[in-house]
Amino acid sequence: MADQKISALGRVPLFAHCTHKELAFIARKGDEIDVPAGKTLITQDRPSDAFYVQLEGESEVKIGGRRRRVMKPGDFFGEISMIDRGPGTATVITLTPSRLFVMSHVQFRDAIKASDPLMVKVLTAMGQRLREDAARRS
Repeated sequence: MADQKISALGRVPLFAHCTHKELAFIARKGDEIDVPAGKTLITQDRPSDAFYVQLEGESEVKIGGRRRRVMKPGDFFGEISMIDRGPGTATVITLTPSRLFVMSHVQFRDAIKASDPLMVKVLTAMGQRLREDAARRS
C-alpha cells in the first residue's frame, strides 16, 4: 500500500522532481481517501483545513458560482489556505468518484518545511492560479 501511495505521488507534477526518500516522507504525512461524486471538499469564503492532490477522478473548481477549471489526476488544490490559513478562495466539488491524497494544515506545513524545492513549486503554482483568476475577473 505504501509503495502504491509513493508511486501515485511520483506521478503528480508537483512532486515530479522529488527523490524516493522525499516522496516517502510526503506519503507518510498524508492520507489517501475515496470520495463519491458530488462531495464538496472546499467551500469559498469558509475556513479550509486541507490540501488535496487529485489522484483519480475529476473535481470542479468554482469561484463566485462560475466554473474556473476542472482538476484532473495530478492537479492539486487547497494550498492557498494552507499557506495563509485564510478561507477558501474557491469551492471544489468532485465531479466523479475520486481518489485523493489529503494533508491537514500541520501535515502540509511539516512537508513544506522539509523541502525548499517543494515550497517553491507550491508558491509558484499558487501565484499562477491567482494571476489567472485575477485576469478572468478583469
